[in-house]
Amino acid sequence: MKRWGLVLILIGVAIILGVFISRVLTIRHLRAELIRLEAEKAKIQQEIERLSARLREKDNLKLIEYLARKELGMGKPGEEIYIIIEDGEAER
Repeated sequence: MKRWGLVLILIGVAIILGVFISRVLTIRHLRAELIRLEAEKAKIQQEIERLSARLREKDNLKLIEYLARKELGMGKPGEEIYIIIEDGEAER
């Protein structure tokens, strides 16, 4: 009889230990996931700030004019645009 009691106690301790280890592993996994998600959140927040800054620039007429001239080769009405081609650039 005493043996069965000891066996039952050992089985109970093993079950409790198994549940404890399972919970510890789950907590470790969730902490790692939390760290990964916080890093992703920081990256997304930086992108939001960058895009917000770009959105604020949409009303900056001097910037719009600069980009139109520099990147699109545009000019004001009546202006003549000259494109200088240096040696070797025409072959590209």
